Amino acid sequence: MIAAIMGATGLVGNALLSQLIESEQYSKVIVIGRSTPALVEHQFGAEKVQFIACQIDELRELTLSEKIDHAFCCLGTTIKEAGSEEAFIQVDKLAVLAFAKLCLVQNNPTLKFMVVTAQGASAKSTVFYNRIKGEVEQGLTAMALPVLNIFQPSLLLGERAQGRFLEGIGQTLFSILGWLFIGPLRKFQPIDANTVAEAMYQVALKPQTAPTTRIITNVMMHNSQH
Repeated sequence: MIAAIMGATGLVGNALLSQLIESEQYSKVIVIGRSTPALVEHQFGAEKVQFIACQIDELRELTLSEKIDHAFCCLGTTIKEAGSEEAFIQVDKLAVLAFAKLCLVQNNPTLKFMVVTAQGASAKSTVFYNRIKGEVEQGLTAMALPVLNIFQPSLLLGERAQGRFLEGIGQTLFSILGWLFIGPLRKFQPIDANTVAEAMYQVALKPQTAPTTRIITNVMMHNSQH
């Protein structure tokens, strides 16, 4: 199969990319993004990677010559990194929808689209971040993708190439207070990026009949019930 991934330089995307290129299930992994992912030359499967340099505003003009079987979207930023709410929307919403359209236009009836949003995502949320993530889910659902899998992690744990100060503090606190996330609070328990990546990979390989839209919650990923 052929996989395509956006957001491969991020926390989840980087972990997922390693799994995709090392997997015997994929003959090619197309990486679309602004920056070339850091690959170890001798890493098993690295020769399968095809990098397509593309800015966010160029996605609508991009075409793919090969049929995509599985598309993985791990795009995500912060308002601070983006510079403004408008710029955040360009990455976390518009680019995600543009990537989905890029894959959908191929008219592959068995296309699987996997996307990372967030715990608490809702188009009706009063929290800006959650509202945008909810609007992404809403937009993708409206596209009627053959198979859509939505992953909703809580705070992501892992070491980023460029640290996020507040997120780093949160990771430290939550690692100390992790035992508090029991019962109804389990859905808020921070989750390792590798766990999310593994869930995306496993779900992609499971048989799913189109049309299907499925949400994989934070608790489900923690429990490996995906």
